[in-house]
Amino acid sequence: MVKVKPVLATLVAALILSTASAPLGIWLSLPLAYAIYLKILTDGNGLLTNSFLFGFISSTITLSWSKTFVGVTPWILLCLLQGLYLIPVGLLARYKKSPFILILAILVMDEAKSYFPFGGFGWTRIAFSQVESPYVNWVSIFGVIGLSLLTLMISLALVNPNKYLISALVGALIGSPFLLSQSTSGERLNIRAVQGGVPERGLSFNARAEEVLNNHIDVTLNEFRESDDLIIWPENSIDVDPIRDDSARMKIEELQKFTKVPLLAGAILNEDVLSNAAVLFDESGSAQSIYIKRYLTPFGEYIPLRDIASLISPHVERVSDFTPGESFINHSVNKKKISTIICYEILSDQIIRESALNSELIAVLTNSATFSGSAEGEQQLNITRIRAIESGRNIVSVSTTGPSAFIDFRGQVLSGLDDGEVGSISRKMELRTEVTIASQYGGVISILLILFAIIFIGYAFLSKRESAIEDIQERV
Repeated sequence: MVKVKPVLATLVAALILSTASAPLGIWLSLPLAYAIYLKILTDGNGLLTNSFLFGFISSTITLSWSKTFVGVTPWILLCLLQGLYLIPVGLLARYKKSPFILILAILVMDEAKSYFPFGGFGWTRIAFSQVESPYVNWVSIFGVIGLSLLTLMISLALVNPNKYLISALVGALIGSPFLLSQSTSGERLNIRAVQGGVPERGLSFNARAEEVLNNHIDVTLNEFRESDDLIIWPENSIDVDPIRDDSARMKIEELQKFTKVPLLAGAILNEDVLSNAAVLFDESGSAQSIYIKRYLTPFGEYIPLRDIASLISPHVERVSDFTPGESFINHSVNKKKISTIICYEILSDQIIRESALNSELIAVLTNSATFSGSAEGEQQLNITRIRAIESGRNIVSVSTTGPSAFIDFRGQVLSGLDDGEVGSISRKMELRTEVTIASQYGGVISILLILFAIIFIGYAFLSKRESAIEDIQERV
């Protein structure tokens, strides 16, 4: 039998992994890719190099949208970081060849993406590509980390079906039939989501901020109905402070007096500091509630290590540092609680749990104009679908340039607008009060799984008897 060189197998695994994310979105590609990677770790040489290449190459394809308008250098640096997360796994594999130990190490490093450095960037977490998998409902029980672990267990079963197939099948069967209760609060809100478009895609999308505002006003005036209970605009739809800028404030007031429908809109506020906010305007145009984005995107909404970053990218000078919000704020429409998640906050487990526990509907306000025409918007929409299942909440996801969508608590897209479309969609969205296990206990579950993984890895690393580790695995 001809042996494939580890570096070639690594390249194949990385290419397969990249197909798990949009635009292809083949969920089975991910467990298959990690199965190949596990074989490389247990059988091959050059473990550090191949681990790095597996993470780096797959990321250059999956995250290729990040170079669309900001250039090649930031994209490569981001992908280099993604490759570095797997080097500790390759190092561990030098000393321990147990596939079970290695998937625990992969899980730990996959979670580390969400926290380090600069608050993390968990876009490529394992679970986020599994929205079409038959076992995706697992995420409503054990959260994102649980879904990631189950996916890795399937990889393990592919590597050694005699030992791990039953465990993977049991886990998949538990997740597959698990359905959230159909119960709702018995009430609905008729919501209109407006995708107004921008005059110019890319980093210059907000160069003519007033035109972006006018676009959303025009679409709203043309398409709203008196039966609407709430109109939602995306992030950056009002890039001129609507509270302190006279022109913007007057336009919002005139719009609201005409439609007489509450408006929830993404806006930039500039009172002493810059804030990325979601503002609920009442029928008179007055701000009733303001949520300020808490999880800021590094190098997008603030620049860490600005002096060094300016040497790498000419776009650094175009980014003004925003100030994060400090607390969760709900919006009330017809006495119903609606939480807002702004753009990459969709990556934060804590913000998702807090939103689910304190609201009956979630609105995700995002702006994909910088990466319009790439796979970024569709990838983010798939992450949002995972979050809908995890939280047990119906979600309205609204983008400036698309895609925008109504998503139910099963993760299904009910209706939507594609990237580049201008218009609006409306739907009566059910309000839900039932709390999923993942929403209520997800934080504890995540900590326990990480502690278990670290303790198990530590014990395995210190143990001189490989058989002792095998005994523990069989008990698990």
